[in-house]
Amino acid sequence: MSQVLDARYHSLDEIHTFLDSLDQISEYESFYRVDTIGYSHQENRPILAVKISDNVQVREDEARVLFIGQVHAEEVIGLEAVLDLILDLINPEISNTNHVNILRANMEIWIIPTVNPEGLTAVHEALDVSYRKNKRDLSPEGPYSNGIFDYDPSIGNDIDGVDINRNFDFNWTFGDTFLEPDNSDYAAHYDYYKGETPFSEGEAVAIRDLALREKFLFSIVWHSSRSGNLSEKLYTSWLWAASKVSPDLAYMKSIADDLASELVKEDGSGTYLSRYSASRNGKLHDWFYTETGCIQYLIECGTANLQPDSTLLEDTIDRIMPAMWFLMDRSIGYYMDASQLTGIVSDGVTGMVIEGARIEILEHNGSVLKPRTTDGFGRYRRILDAGTYHVRISAKGYETQTHTVVVNTAAITNQDIGLNPATMRTLNFTIIDEDEMPLVYAGYLSSEFGVDTLTFGEGLNTVELPSASYDLVIPTNGLIIPWKKSFNLDSNLGFTAHFINGNLQLLSASWPWNNGEGPWVAGNVLLRSQAGLRYANGDSSLSEQWMESPLVDLSGKNRIVLEVHQRYETEWDHDPISILILNKEDSVLISQTWTGMRWDDFQIDYMTAIQESGFDSVKVRLSFTPDQSVNYRGWELQAVKLFAVDDAYLGLSESQGGSVPKMPIRINGLYPNPSNGQFQLDVSHWPGGKGHISVYNLLGQEISQINLENVSPGRQFFHLDLEQSSRRLVSSGVYFIVLNINKEIITKKCVLLKQ
Repeated sequence: MSQVLDARYHSLDEIHTFLDSLDQISEYESFYRVDTIGYSHQENRPILAVKISDNVQVREDEARVLFIGQVHAEEVIGLEAVLDLILDLINPEISNTNHVNILRANMEIWIIPTVNPEGLTAVHEALDVSYRKNKRDLSPEGPYSNGIFDYDPSIGNDIDGVDINRNFDFNWTFGDTFLEPDNSDYAAHYDYYKGETPFSEGEAVAIRDLALREKFLFSIVWHSSRSGNLSEKLYTSWLWAASKVSPDLAYMKSIADDLASELVKEDGSGTYLSRYSASRNGKLHDWFYTETGCIQYLIECGTANLQPDSTLLEDTIDRIMPAMWFLMDRSIGYYMDASQLTGIVSDGVTGMVIEGARIEILEHNGSVLKPRTTDGFGRYRRILDAGTYHVRISAKGYETQTHTVVVNTAAITNQDIGLNPATMRTLNFTIIDEDEMPLVYAGYLSSEFGVDTLTFGEGLNTVELPSASYDLVIPTNGLIIPWKKSFNLDSNLGFTAHFINGNLQLLSASWPWNNGEGPWVAGNVLLRSQAGLRYANGDSSLSEQWMESPLVDLSGKNRIVLEVHQRYETEWDHDPISILILNKEDSVLISQTWTGMRWDDFQIDYMTAIQESGFDSVKVRLSFTPDQSVNYRGWELQAVKLFAVDDAYLGLSESQGGSVPKMPIRINGLYPNPSNGQFQLDVSHWPGGKGHISVYNLLGQEISQINLENVSPGRQFFHLDLEQSSRRLVSSGVYFIVLNINKEIITKKCVLLKQ
């Protein structure tokens, strides 16, 4: 690798001059604009983005795409390609003018030549043409400044810098720590440092903020493979552990296959390979997809020759340029597959558009995805395959709707939605304080749309709220029992909160509890689900790690509250953690389940159990059920506090609770599917109480039935073992899981593949 780049490559100053010169041409001013979207971490260099669209100074109701030329400093081919794309879009060849005019009229095209201006400067100044990261000032002794640019002119061993493509907060934990050596034969030591925290780098923050603001439909981020092992490949999010796929993978991969077929390899032997992304280490493309819904493809362009001479560079640019044109055309269905669902969500009474309405495609959904929401125009856009879909639309203060929509390839499918405002209800909330609590109480009212803070005084408080399901929590300090209530506000309700000393017992003081199984570790006021950084993978498809507290005598008490200080990071929808309160006969009084990522800070969760006749003895069970295929940082608990009181106002509180609305039960997922016979069923809006799960074969014969007793309301995870529950061998084939609760029946198809 030469220490001097071909003069064809643009330095940072040349890029700025080039973009600024175009900004000065008056005939371009209606469709070309340069923005500064952020600054580099160490040297505060501007990160520039170009926007191309007619009426470029105005934010319009149009699809948006993003092309990022360079993230890693030495990978400069993509940078040159997007600079050429800018020229093609503002000054097209005559034969392509109509095409470009249509694109500019119907979409907003964003182009970022370099996300890494500091690293690009190090490469162009011939300090180190193999340099990869930004130039964050670090030192050989640790991740803190020493005032020196610590680099090595050969591959790897650069002490300074953070890999921007490891600094995003989705799967960040798996990235390299400071001065971590590279274990591959390529030995690019220290080159993949993820930073001390997610989004610690200004470069990552700039991309994050732009993505959250613009809600891109498609994106390409260009890379090149210095080892050559990944060269001429296109990566789609994601396929982990041979079976774990992203909710939208089917159509994302289909588009990726078409996209890769547009890219001819350097040696002419074929086209680029379309691959599933299998790594988890804080990359942009996985974050873009999970956080914003944007389908971003990572493309490793060129070969191990990262900085070819000008002749080969021009040839490479010509061969990779079709990828960007393909995605622009796919965004608006220009002479190609137009499978896309779009529409505007508005108030059904006033006609005003609703920003932030949630759009769920029930066939492509999962808790790993952040809610897909409407933009400032009330617009939603979802790329899909042709087919029939069930679309759930919800917004704060409105009644939820579900529509069946048919999407085809011939044209973009439009489905506008008018949401009806939810009926307003009255919540009468009385506070009785016998222990000289403060006169003002802070309550936290949460729903699926977030948390609102309410202020209450002693005595009667009246709040007007739209009909919905809520949790209301009023935390306390010291020995006073906290108050929590989960309720469906489909009619005017009244509750009484009785604040009284609560017979506090610190159950966590005796960690680890003697009764349990699994690699629990207690120390320094913490209980952890495992000793290492991440919980282990294994060979069995389902297993439970659990621990139970000793029985606590609560004779004479009729209301208990469990206060849990915890944080967790588990595989979404697959590795749930649960806390259960059991009586001495092991019947479940109440349970709650969590899954996914809530790791940044310890948070407090509350669970309330009420028994008008009074409790006898109870115990707390911690349960962690990983499916042993994809691991994360697990579960950490700081404290478990049990409060119990004899609440004289309990009967009054419950008798005024009103009727419970019919909330539609929904099966979020069945994992894994296909399976070897062991499944996990994820169910939302379980109303509480009894039910059963039946399994039928294709002949309609019931092969198994599982009775469910005393299941708490809310989201629940049920574990199914077909052979164990049927007490016989079950053959490979298609089966139907039927959930029956209060005469409501929901069916989910599953595939059993025996080894």
